[in-house]
Amino acid sequence: MDSYEKIGYLCLGIVAVIYIGAMLFGVIAAFPYGIIILIALLGVGSLLVKVIKERLASKEDDYYSKNVEK
Repeated sequence: MDSYEKIGYLCLGIVAVIYIGAMLFGVIAAFPYGIIILIALLGVGSLLVKVIKERLASKEDDYYSKNVEK
């Protein structure tokens, strides 16, 4: 990974954090109905974390991504 790629990921990460922060602020501002959206976002976020953890821990996926021709 070169320095330009790291800078790109850093910029995308900063934008994602700002976007999620603004979304949470809007959800909290619409309190009675926004709590449903907040619970849905927490569910999707937890599933995303689970998928990423499983992918990083899978040696079989690493093998196929490195050794199988597309």
